[in-house]
Amino acid sequence: MTHDPLVSEQVRRTVRIRDGRTSSETLRERGGTGQEFTVLDRAGRLQLPGEYVERYGLRGRVRLTAEPDHVGVWPDVPEPAAETTETAGTSEQEL
Repeated sequence: MTHDPLVSEQVRRTVRIRDGRTSSETLRERGGTGQEFTVLDRAGRLQLPGEYVERYGLRGRVRLTAEPDHVGVWPDVPEPAAETTETAGTSEQEL
């Protein structure tokens, strides 16, 4: 076990723990950079890497979409309301 990233790059398997739970696992071939996997626990929970959370502005809750070959994770951003005759021509700041 180590907290040193230079040492962790020298081993075949690295497991990261965040908030007391296993969050990711990196598997490397000899001399390779490796591939990082997020761990899905028995309850179906996963922890997204912090850099993804920041990059995509994910906060609080997220929307999931079932795609043919993956699950999409989207920020919880309200969809734009349909324009009605009442709001037509009114800017967002005026509402």
